[in-house]
Amino acid sequence: MLGGVVALGLCLSAPLLSSPAQAEQGDPDYFQVNMKPGSQLNVRKDPSVKAEKVGTLKAGTDQIANLGCHVGMPYLEWRKATTAVRKVETRRKWCNIEYNGMIGWTAGQYLQEDRPE
Repeated sequence: MLGGVVALGLCLSAPLLSSPAQAEQGDPDYFQVNMKPGSQLNVRKDPSVKAEKVGTLKAGTDQIANLGCHVGMPYLEWRKATTAVRKVETRRKWCNIEYNGMIGWTAGQYLQEDRPE
C-alpha cells in the first residue's frame, strides 16, 4: 500500500520537476500587442523564432486570449534566479494565444495585459 502511495506521489510531482518550462502564475487572461504603431507581431506554430509563421497581429490589437505562457528555464530555476537573470529570461517568454480563431505562439515581451470586454 505504501509503495502505491509513493508511486502516486511521484507521478503527480513529475510534471512539476521535468517540464522544460512552466506557465507563469498571474499572467492575464487577455493581452494587447504593445509595439510601435505600424508594427506587426508574428504568430508562430511553436514557441521559437525558427517555427513556421501562422499569422501576424497589428500593434494595438487587443482581446487576445492567453492560453498559457512560459519562459525558457524551468520554474524551480526561475524561482532561484537573480533579478537580472529573470529580466533576461522574460525576453525569452513565449505565450500561446488565440485571436479570431488563429492559435499560435508569440514573443511575450511584446504583449501587455488587457481586460476582457
